[in-house]
Amino acid sequence: MAHSYHAHLTQVPLFSDLDSDDLDVVAKATTELDLKAGYTLIREGETAHEMFVVASGTLEVSRGGEHVADIGPGGFAGEMALLTHARRDATVTAKTDVTVLHIDGRSFGGVLEEAPMIAVKMLPIVASRVIDNSTEHTH
Repeated sequence: MAHSYHAHLTQVPLFSDLDSDDLDVVAKATTELDLKAGYTLIREGETAHEMFVVASGTLEVSRGGEHVADIGPGGFAGEMALLTHARRDATVTAKTDVTVLHIDGRSFGGVLEEAPMIAVKMLPIVASRVIDNSTEHTH
């Protein structure tokens, strides 16, 4: 079971370089969910304790009812609230039927400690989102 799940995890760019020990850490922390199109994973303004990595399908990100971005396979959502303990700054819904990996906030810290490569790979994406968010809000 574990090894087929490892193969599955390594399809996700965030986890593709991890060795099997790191993959074990990720596998323990993640739950795979199959969600129907239209399902809301994250609501703007809520406090949150999880993030999602897209295995297949597309998530849509909106802020104040406006479309912000789509997140496809390998992408992730919800990390900002975990990293900053801030309220959700956007709503994320399933644009299509999706399979996502749910990572609980309590597990997330452990994942980053055990597999710091994940943090390294997340940083540029997270940083670009921070920049996008700050430029949107300054007029």
